[in-house]
Amino acid sequence: MILENNEILKKVEELIYQNDLEGFKEFINTLEDVNIQEKYGWTPLHLAIRRGRMEMVKFLIEERDADINIQDKAGWTPLMEAIMDDYAEIAKYLVEKGADLSIANERGATAPMLAQKFGRTSMYDFLI
Repeated sequence: MILENNEILKKVEELIYQNDLEGFKEFINTLEDVNIQEKYGWTPLHLAIRRGRMEMVKFLIEERDADINIQDKAGWTPLMEAIMDDYAEIAKYLVEKGADLSIANERGATAPMLAQKFGRTSMYDFLI
């Protein structure tokens, strides 16, 4: 199952990298479970955030009901990913959509703690 998921997520990652929104939507719509995870626990949502693809993020959440609080194997949520990668617009959107600020990763850090740690002052201000 993991190998199968890895192959699916490899295709998703390729479409994200190419910024192929229409191809991405078409492929995602073939998936039964949009919250599919690969060996590190990354989902299509985590991957879209890592590249800063706001339209893909919105599609996953608004059209496919992606879990905005899903955690990868290290406990990182999509919001934590947006903070680490310095995508303030995506982070704010996730908060507006109900991202849980109290979820901690495997090291006990929450999204506001990570914003402070990485010096994301503008994000920290809307997270507290």
